[in-house]
Amino acid sequence: MTKKFLYTLITIFLVISFYFKESIINNILYITNSTKYIISSYINSIKTDISIHFNQIEQIKQLKEENREYQNYIAKMNPLIAQAMQLKYFKNIDTPNLTFTSTISYAKLPDITTIYIDYNKTITSPKGLIYNNQAAGVVFKNFKNFGVATLNNNPKTTYTVFIGKNKIPGVLFGGEKIVIKYIPKYHKINIDDTVITSGLDKIFYEGVNVGKVKKIIQKELYQEVIITPFYNPLHPNFFYVVN
Repeated sequence: MTKKFLYTLITIFLVISFYFKESIINNILYITNSTKYIISSYINSIKTDISIHFNQIEQIKQLKEENREYQNYIAKMNPLIAQAMQLKYFKNIDTPNLTFTSTISYAKLPDITTIYIDYNKTITSPKGLIYNNQAAGVVFKNFKNFGVATLNNNPKTTYTVFIGKNKIPGVLFGGEKIVIKYIPKYHKINIDDTVITSGLDKIFYEGVNVGKVKKIIQKELYQEVIITPFYNPLHPNFFYVVN
């Protein structure tokens, strides 16, 4: 390339720059401003995305906390709902000397034969516990504002009963096998005879259903019978207490 040709090119470039400098400057400014706008928009978009992200994190955190509160509420309500569901099976007994009550809790696990009930009247002697006109157990003492009751499958539960149509007397003792003892030998007892409370001990009134004779055992001085109880002690929810 000769110097003359180089000088010519420089001269042409200078002339073009002089005549088109404003257009060139404007184009450069346009490109610069466009680039700035694009970068600014991109940065703002990133900031918006970040803000949305952290807002979502906060919302998720809040929703998790609300969900935890709802779960705790449901956990507290479930036992009450389950207990209320059992109430539909509970039959009203229109007798003035009965007080409606509900179970608070088991008295001492793993023992599931002794319960606390919502009964705050003073207990000076044992009181019968009734479910759907079935003998369920005996309330025997107070504990703070509650009553303490043993169910039929507790060895400490005892009350007097009548067996069969002839009302043969005996004394019921609770436990895994519910036994009626001290039955005079001269009385005729039959399998499937119905057992009811006698009311003679003032724990129950007469006529509360207890169970049916399952087995008869002959002793030297008395007879004994093992019964199949009517009351199911696995769901101790609601009762009447005999006042």
